[in-house]
Amino acid sequence: MTQSRHNRTGFALIEVLVAVLFMGVFMLALLQVRNQTLHQFLRSDDQHTGAWLAEMKMAELVSQNLPDPEDEESWVLYENGDFAEFDDRLNRVNERINENWTERTNFSKFEWECTKELIFIGPDFIGTQEDLDAWEQPLDESGEPTDEADPREKAAARVVRVTLTVFLPEPRPSGIADEEAPQGRPTIKLVTYVDPAILFEAEPAEEEAPAEGAGN
Repeated sequence: MTQSRHNRTGFALIEVLVAVLFMGVFMLALLQVRNQTLHQFLRSDDQHTGAWLAEMKMAELVSQNLPDPEDEESWVLYENGDFAEFDDRLNRVNERINENWTERTNFSKFEWECTKELIFIGPDFIGTQEDLDAWEQPLDESGEPTDEADPREKAAARVVRVTLTVFLPEPRPSGIADEEAPQGRPTIKLVTYVDPAILFEAEPAEEEAPAEGAGN
């Protein structure tokens, strides 16, 4: 009788230990899933914010400081910076509403760099001034020069290529191994083309003369 009671007690203790071990493994797995979900959410939030900032910055860049086709020294321009100005605006607005507002620096973690290049476009050529200077007569299969005209001797259209790269904040540590996580700092890249004539050759529209007798 005593031996049977000891056996039942021993089995009950083992069952409790197994149950505790099972619950510990389950909670650990649940915590990992929770951390991974939170990490993916934060990464997605940075992607959406970066895309929004990139669109606004591109709209600003294409409207000012473009390379001047008449000034060869400005054919390649480079700019960089961050979005701290949005933090300043946000803090100023909220300080007026809430006197207990504490300054935040979320947008300054996003940085950008931009290259503006004058691109030459001909019937058989598209490239920068450097590409144009390095152009060589192509050869056919037999090694003979082709009939392709030298783009340096032909008139070519000119457009400005604006390349914007927005650097997102450094990935936050998730606390778990993530083999699919991108290596290095994630970025968002936008490329657009602008006709420089919009800024440098645009002429103001002439005002139409009022019709005779319109004021009578």
